[in-house]
Amino acid sequence: MFRIKDIIDPSYPLLEANRTTIESIPRETFTYGPTERHKLDVYHSTLPNLPTKPPILVFFYGGGFTSGERSSQPSDLVHNNLGAFFASKGIITVIPDYRLVPSIVFPEGSEDIRDAMTWVVKNLSEGIPNRVSILAHSAGGIHVAGMLFTPSLFPSTVASSVRGVALLGVPYELSNYKRPRIHAASLQYYGNLQNIAANQPLGLLRRADKAHIASLPHIRNMRAESEPRVISGGVKTLTRLVGEKGGTIEECVLEGHDHLSPILSLSCGSGEEWGDGIVEWINSTGG
Repeated sequence: MFRIKDIIDPSYPLLEANRTTIESIPRETFTYGPTERHKLDVYHSTLPNLPTKPPILVFFYGGGFTSGERSSQPSDLVHNNLGAFFASKGIITVIPDYRLVPSIVFPEGSEDIRDAMTWVVKNLSEGIPNRVSILAHSAGGIHVAGMLFTPSLFPSTVASSVRGVALLGVPYELSNYKRPRIHAASLQYYGNLQNIAANQPLGLLRRADKAHIASLPHIRNMRAESEPRVISGGVKTLTRLVGEKGGTIEECVLEGHDHLSPILSLSCGSGEEWGDGIVEWINSTGG
C-alpha cells in the first residue's frame, strides 16, 4: 500500500526520482487566448504502433481559484507528471492554464475552459466525434462544471467532441465550504453569498433543464477516500441530481488517497492505479 505522506512530500522525492522519464515526453506550448494565462501544453506520446488518431485528454488542475500553473512551482514536475503519465499510455494530453482570482469573476473561469476546449477541438481533434476526454481536479472541476451545466458555455462543436468528463475532488457546494481561504476566494469570484449559492455547480445543476443534463457526456464523479466531508457530500449530491435529470454518471472512490495525492501520484510509481483506471475509461467504448 502506498503512503500519502511520501507522495505529497513538498520536495516530491518520488517524482524527482523519475524526473528523466517525465522530462523525456515531448511537450509543446501553444496560446489559446489573449493573456499570459491563456497558454497550454500538449504532451505527445512516443509509444510505437499508436493509432493514427489517438485519444486526447484535457486536464484542468485545481488551486482554490487563486493559484495553479500547468507546470507548477516550486517543483517543475507537478502537472508535468500527469501529462507525462497519460502520454506514456498513448493518450495525447493537454494541460491549459486559466485565469485566476482576483483577476476574474464568474463565469470567466468557465469561459476559459470553453476557450481551451475550443482550441483543442479546432487544432487537435480534427473533427472526430468523441475523441476528447476531460479530467478536472478541485477548483478546475468547478469551472468545468460551470461550462457543462450552462448551455451557452458548452457549444455543440465542443460537446460533440467530448467523450466523457472525469471530475475529481470537486467542491460542488461552496456555500458550505468554511475554510477561510476558499471562502474568501469564492466571494471574490462569485461576488456575494447569494451568487455563490446560485452559481456554484450544484446551484447551476438544480436550475438546469433536464434535456440539457440528459444530453451531456458521460460523467465519472470521483473523490478520494479521505476528502473533506463537504466535498464528499457534494459529490454524492451531484451524482444523485444528475441521475434524476437523466444524465449518465458514475461515482468512484479512490481508496487510500486524500485530496491532493491522486494528482501527485502519477509518474511517481506509487498510488497510480486510479490513473490506469482513467486510461481504461478513455479507451472503453462507453467513454
